[in-house]
Amino acid sequence: MSDSETTIALDLALLGKDAAALCTTLRSEPATSWSHQALDIMTAQDLAKRALFLFLHFSKQPACARPEGRQALAHLGLVAESVQVVSGELSAALARKAENARIAALRSAKPVFVGPSPAQRVAVAIDLLAKVPVQCAEGAKWVSTAERLQAARDRAVSTTPPAPATASTAPPRHR
Repeated sequence: MSDSETTIALDLALLGKDAAALCTTLRSEPATSWSHQALDIMTAQDLAKRALFLFLHFSKQPACARPEGRQALAHLGLVAESVQVVSGELSAALARKAENARIAALRSAKPVFVGPSPAQRVAVAIDLLAKVPVQCAEGAKWVSTAERLQAARDRAVSTTPPAPATASTAPPRHR
């Protein structure tokens, strides 16, 4: 297991734990203040940034040239997409909540709301976040497989004896 693989696998595990923690927070402590909601969004954006960094880091590894490496990369991309969508849903919920407050402050005729409510957007974010730890575990498994196979290929290449010299490739003899 290479240092790169170990780092990516551990970072994926940590990302999955952090996503689960945010999911638990959103389920158990609904954000009532603007600042609390903004902090939840920033946490989701941090998760997205970390997932994209892992994607970028792994994409530079030699293992990505093989099918199992591309499969690992696909899983890392799925994790990045999921947490990015979570961030977007939480941001949309905050924007909708602010718009609702603005309309309520106008005390105009009964407002007409179109689209999902802030609570519905947060529910979508929670559903997505609940899947991220499993996606991270699956991604780590593929990263480990890809890196392990690449290391085996590298060892096989380094232990292959050199081809015997032929008359055309043999070094000249000195007398």
